[in-house]
Amino acid sequence: ITIQKPSVSMTIRADLLGLTSKLPMPLNKSANERMNLRIDKKQDATSDLIVVNIGNKIIARVTHTLVDGKPELDHATIRLNAEKANTAANPIDSAAELNTNSEIGKSRGLQIFGNLDYLDGDAWRGVVADFANATKQGSTLPIQKVAIKINALDIFDRRFNQLKISNKSDKDGLHANIQSREVSGDLQWQSQNNGKLIARLSNLTVPEASPERVSAANAIVDSTTKDSVKLNQIYPALDITADSFEYDKKKMGSLELIAFPQDDNWSIQKFKLINPESTLTADGIWNKWVRNPNTRLNISWDINDLGKTLKRFGHPDNIKGGEGMLTGQLNWAGSPHEFDTTALNGNLQFEIRKGQILKVQPGVGRLLGLLSLQSLPRRLSLDFRDLFSNGFAFDKINATVKIDHGVLRSDNFAMDGPAADVTIKGETNLQKETQQLFIKVMPHISDSLSLAALAGGPLAGAVAFLAQKLLKDPLNKIASTEYEIIGTWDNPQEVTGNKNNQESSKDSPLN
Repeated sequence: ITIQKPSVSMTIRADLLGLTSKLPMPLNKSANERMNLRIDKKQDATSDLIVVNIGNKIIARVTHTLVDGKPELDHATIRLNAEKANTAANPIDSAAELNTNSEIGKSRGLQIFGNLDYLDGDAWRGVVADFANATKQGSTLPIQKVAIKINALDIFDRRFNQLKISNKSDKDGLHANIQSREVSGDLQWQSQNNGKLIARLSNLTVPEASPERVSAANAIVDSTTKDSVKLNQIYPALDITADSFEYDKKKMGSLELIAFPQDDNWSIQKFKLINPESTLTADGIWNKWVRNPNTRLNISWDINDLGKTLKRFGHPDNIKGGEGMLTGQLNWAGSPHEFDTTALNGNLQFEIRKGQILKVQPGVGRLLGLLSLQSLPRRLSLDFRDLFSNGFAFDKINATVKIDHGVLRSDNFAMDGPAADVTIKGETNLQKETQQLFIKVMPHISDSLSLAALAGGPLAGAVAFLAQKLLKDPLNKIASTEYEIIGTWDNPQEVTGNKNNQESSKDSPLN
């Protein structure tokens, strides 16, 4: 300590040997690890300057202006990983910093810059929040400059890679431009309440979950502390739009999301996915999202082309064409990103028009393979396999479906097509990939027979057609066949000895 009125200088040097740091990386350390600490302070009658250097991992330079004998925060610069910085452009010697007084009294604000290989953003959010609560500092600094590169960032339990952040001037909080493998665009952070993130992005890819983070800091935190951190973790309010949204390596289209915390719940005010084939809109709530989460959503899906929509979601070559609407309510135990078919409940209503269920090979679309009827016509009293060999063309499909713990059940599934009308009752298990379905197929044969009768002359054809219609298509009813389908989606089995099948075959005059 040197006193030369009106100036006072203080210097501290330490290797921190014997001290343990529970701070997150890069400031974590064990007791037997050395980490050089350098603190220099210089104060005069009107200002003071403090420089803190922690192992060249973080250098902080803070200036205060003395007003009525009380220091007011004036300017701060934080440098990350200075040992890899350009020392000519960014001197790291504390003495040099103290002798560089030109910044004192200049524009008020905070500057942060540097490079990091890894940053645990979730851990540091907790440290910053605890520090703010403990100090209750009233004086804050506007962000003047941010220029940070982070090779891997874990935040909100997600991993961001090759991240570059630079700030923009904004009176309402931190406004930055972000570029990474997962996100590109502008972000604004508002710190009121639990915080609010406003994002206007050109590209958003949902990052992969953060891998298990094993570090010295984590190793010395007991399980009680970890549970407490988890329970106290608060997600911010979100207002996000993205021109291109990608999830699970699937390009979903553009995204709009508005959500905010509300007591123990998280309200999803708006979720919207827009692409040329469809528009999916949802709202709902993430109940008790910290302790015992469950998710409830109301959905509305306006579909312009069902086949292309399924292809976009990873199920190509199942359906060709098809337009319509799907609405309903879904809920499951867990968070929105923890969608689990075994815990899925709700109900759906849909109507799809003008399309074709294609002949599906075993795979992700194998449930739709049942609806193509490709394996059923062999049991019809009349041989109409050519009508179904390439799948089932439909004019309309409509149904109401109830979902109970991953089991879908419908009593009014109906498909109307030019070749046949089909009704289905029963259930299918999404987890076990099994089904028990009762299918009734009524082929449209009367019109074909009437046309064939034209060979006997126009009058015979007209009489045959009128006779079928006046008798309400008796040939169609006679040829109708019922099936019970069980087994797995990969290997559906028709129950033999079906009473309705046997009676329809026995009573049919065309057999």
